[in-house]
Amino acid sequence: MSRHFKLHYYKDPKGNFGDDINEWLWDRLAPGVFDESAETLFCGIGTLIDQTMPVASNWVIFTSGVGYGPRPPNFNSKGWTIGCVRGPLSAKVLGLDDRYAITDGAALLSLLPEGKPLPVDERRGTLFIPHHKAIDDSQLEASCRLAGIEYLSPREESKRVIERIRTARLVIADAMHGAIVADTLRVPWIPVQTSSEINTFKWLDWTASLGMPYNAIPLPASSAVQFWRNATLPLYKQNFALSLPTMENAIAHYEAHERLRIKPWWTTRRNLGHGFYKRLVAPSMKSTLLSPLRKRWDHVALEKTAAELNRIAKEPSFLSSDAKFYTARDRLVARFEEVTGATISLG
Repeated sequence: MSRHFKLHYYKDPKGNFGDDINEWLWDRLAPGVFDESAETLFCGIGTLIDQTMPVASNWVIFTSGVGYGPRPPNFNSKGWTIGCVRGPLSAKVLGLDDRYAITDGAALLSLLPEGKPLPVDERRGTLFIPHHKAIDDSQLEASCRLAGIEYLSPREESKRVIERIRTARLVIADAMHGAIVADTLRVPWIPVQTSSEINTFKWLDWTASLGMPYNAIPLPASSAVQFWRNATLPLYKQNFALSLPTMENAIAHYEAHERLRIKPWWTTRRNLGHGFYKRLVAPSMKSTLLSPLRKRWDHVALEKTAAELNRIAKEPSFLSSDAKFYTARDRLVARFEEVTGATISLG
């Protein structure tokens, strides 16, 4: 007999398709199981496992990951059901056995009719999908136009983004779920990094779950404002990218950030660092006084980013093996049915 659950996921006010998949995927898989009035919270797709999780008497963790904030102090205590996590890094820092590391829940899209891979001869074009925080004050869309590459915003409606990925020949992904959905739909992908905000721990967690390497190609800032935003990220420790992306380095980096974020003065430091950029750096770069300099900078940056996108599109792409992907997908199905008591039905 199935239980009932209330979904817990991140809702960006501007939209972010990877998170927004939660809004409809789970109900498609198990109609009637998810209910806003339910007492048990279901932690689905996203980097959600941290100390900001709301207080609840019962939790189900299913394919969520670690990557930003400190672990919940009461994780896996009474009332917690651990279905699975995104990958081996999340399992490691949470003290879970390796069997709980399966893969990202977006792999379940492949169960849906609209998630079936298309033949290669029915696909067209190369897409670039930026991280949702890389969009503002950048010229990434204009750089794509100059490069002849289609720009696909992660803020678009999630079903439309998924359908366009399905019909693409190649995805250049700054947004991790751009790569995850591409891999799910069996579309080759190439990882890039628009700033140090791109989280190596998260990417490694997922790629390792499917036996793939990860080494993102840095993409230059496409505008002056984007350059200075990226430069100030370390001031408030929003820098999560690693120059040497190994499992050991990712865990050490995560634990160092975790120790910092539990300090009593951390919130003050974060607010001061972010405030320095938001109230001083960004307004200065957008000022009329610096307009001629900014325009020259932006012109050069636009062309440089476009040239790099063209070069990256010719680099070797990635795709998990069918055997590893479908084995992980089928493990997710079995685990979902076990922890929810519901049978996945698409008919």
